[in-house]
Amino acid sequence: MLDTSEGFLPPIEDRQGSFVKKTGLAGAAVAAAAVGDPLLDAASTFAPPSPENARSLPALGQTIKCSCNAFGATLVVSMPPPMPKLNFVGSVVFKVLIGGADYVRLQVLDLTFEAAHPMFGKIRISLPDTDPTPTSILSAPTAPGGDLTARLLPSFKAAFERCADTPGPFSFTTLAPAGFTGISPKFPPPPQSTNRDGSPAGGRLYRAASPIRLGTVEADGRQTLYARLDDMAISLGEAV
Repeated sequence: MLDTSEGFLPPIEDRQGSFVKKTGLAGAAVAAAAVGDPLLDAASTFAPPSPENARSLPALGQTIKCSCNAFGATLVVSMPPPMPKLNFVGSVVFKVLIGGADYVRLQVLDLTFEAAHPMFGKIRISLPDTDPTPTSILSAPTAPGGDLTARLLPSFKAAFERCADTPGPFSFTTLAPAGFTGISPKFPPPPQSTNRDGSPAGGRLYRAASPIRLGTVEADGRQTLYARLDDMAISLGEAV
């Protein structure tokens, strides 16, 4: 197997290394439970939303493209502090799938982020070649006039263009699906604009429930943690 980490910084301590031992559907299910997704159940019988909830949820089968940015994420790697701060800019495409009486599922069809850093060059996030991601959940308001709640559970790979003077790419995958949660009066959220400093304005913010662990997975399921994305929050807005 090609070592996509050779020449990168040493691994970092993995405090969750004993949590998810295997990849694939079983690992995804365990990881989804870790980010609080009680609706992920292989035995569930999916059904369309109730007529009342259907008025607030997006239509089944619809494809939704959003601008997707994450400013100020901390990259934790094996180097002296301060840790790098990254500003990601990109897009995500969802497909609305049948869920239940008060929710729909969101399948991530495409995901592309890019950030840049003097030491690492371009850092590109995209969907993995084999995606074990459980479908994300968009729940109807619990009261009239309330907000929709989205729990986004993407898996992705991150490719680093270089590490200091050593050329890459160095590729890592999420060792468990990321878990972002946020609310919005409608989905997709309103379009985003840009502040003078280049940061996003508008849209809605979806915050990661825990640090996002990036590393490698051996054929036998052994994981090695090389980087973390801490304090990551993504801003979503309908693409225009």
